[in-house]
Amino acid sequence: MKNYVCLPVIAAIIMSFTSVTHAGIILQDQMNAGNQIVEYYPIGQTFTAEDPLVAIAFWVEEWPPLYGPVPTLPNLTIELFQGAGIGGTSLGSAPVLGLSSGFNGFYDAYFGSVNLTVGQGYTAIVSSDSPYAGVSYRMADLYPGGVKVERGSLVPNYDMTFRVRPIPAPGAILLGSIGLGLVGWLRRKRTL
Repeated sequence: MKNYVCLPVIAAIIMSFTSVTHAGIILQDQMNAGNQIVEYYPIGQTFTAEDPLVAIAFWVEEWPPLYGPVPTLPNLTIELFQGAGIGGTSLGSAPVLGLSSGFNGFYDAYFGSVNLTVGQGYTAIVSSDSPYAGVSYRMADLYPGGVKVERGSLVPNYDMTFRVRPIPAPGAILLGSIGLGLVGWLRRKRTL
């Protein structure tokens, strides 16, 4: 009888220590225009943090019709700044992952080593080493927590097509894995 009561209690305790509540995805997925990243740099979006660890993505697309065949995939990077605009402290940069020929969509840069303060403002700036990459935006203020940044200036009433996704803390994943392994081990031990 002890074993049957003990396992759910242990599982509940472990899960309470490893569960993290996320506010969810910040998503502005509407677009009606685009900019070449190189031409409009620094270009990006300000946002208000809802989670401490995030992945940031812009809607990026390959622009070969304007410039002919794409010789190589562009390198894209997102840099994260404290506050609204590029005048704040740089918190680091991360590569945009997953590009392949004909790329068109949201591609993430992971900022798992940067702890954001929930409720504070930040700015994400995307950069490219090539004219073959563009970003999309909406000529409307659809996201109330920030605005578009273009050539380093804030652009009121415009928003980039972007998203900010919460990512779990590495420690929470490790603790959860250990906890689930312990519950499995205790369950197995009980049945032997």
